[in-house]
This record gives sequence, C-alpha cells and structure tokens, in this order.
Amino acid sequence: MARDDLYKRLGVGKDASSDVIKRAYLRLAKKLHPDVNRSPGAGERFLAVKEAYETLSNPLLRREYDERIADRPPWECPRPPVRTGRVIHVAPPYAAREPKSVRVRSSSEERRRRQLAFAYTAVTAGTSVVFLAGAFLLVALGGVLVLLVLHVFPFTRPR
Repeated sequence: MARDDLYKRLGVGKDASSDVIKRAYLRLAKKLHPDVNRSPGAGERFLAVKEAYETLSNPLLRREYDERIADRPPWECPRPPVRTGRVIHVAPPYAAREPKSVRVRSSSEERRRRQLAFAYTAVTAGTSVVFLAGAFLLVALGGVLVLLVLHVFPFTRPR
C-alpha cells in the first residue's frame, strides 16, 4: 500500500464523499482484519487502512491533510514506521510534530502484569478482611465487657 497517499490506501478518489470512504474502509477492514486474515503483514495493512479512515472521515483532519498534500512536493512524504525492537515509531501524515513512540508489550509481559495486579488485589483484600475481623472481635469483646460492667458487677456483693 502506498504510504504517502491516504486516498490510495482506501482505494477512493480525492473527491470521494464520506459515505464512499466509509464503505471502502468497511470493505477493506473485513478483508484485512487480523482475526480474519492470518497472512504476514495483514495487521500492519489493517492499521494503515484504519489510520487513513480516521484521518479522512474527520472533516477537519481531511481538510488539513488535503492542504498538506497540495503544498508538498512529490518527493517529500511522511516517513514509514521504523521498527526497533519492541517500540514502534509512529509518524501520522498530518502531524507537524516529532513522531511519538508507543511501547508494545509482549504476551509474557502482559501475563506478568496481570499476575502482579491479581496478587496486589489479593493482598489488599486479605488485609481488609483481617482488619474487618479484628474490628468485629473488638466490638464483640467490647460488648461482652459492657455487659459484664452493666449487668453482672452491680449485683455482686463484696465480702
């Protein structure tokens, strides 16, 4: 897919209406979605189509993109994403600022994060249960002491 032209990614003309853009996106999304298409690179193509749709479906972003395309010489185009390890550098075509980096977690990192979150929840719940049990015992024992002081001790005679 052409990296420099969002209209080519969706397969529509520059004068396409929002309805035509939406139909083209839905058609390509059904074809390229990673759950449906298991071929290598299908996920990246799906994300490229999604990025194109998000830009062209928003009237403000579309106008800004069209203005940038009209002012830009043909040899200048946005840089393609650079993959280095577990970080993907994203450079949207309509952003004038530096590209941002997005951290990509592997499945083992995600599993470890979920395990730690579960352990934290279990410890927190355990301490709150212990606190509530202690409070209950304190109230219960306090009630027994009040019962002894008010009802039993007044009727006892000193010898």
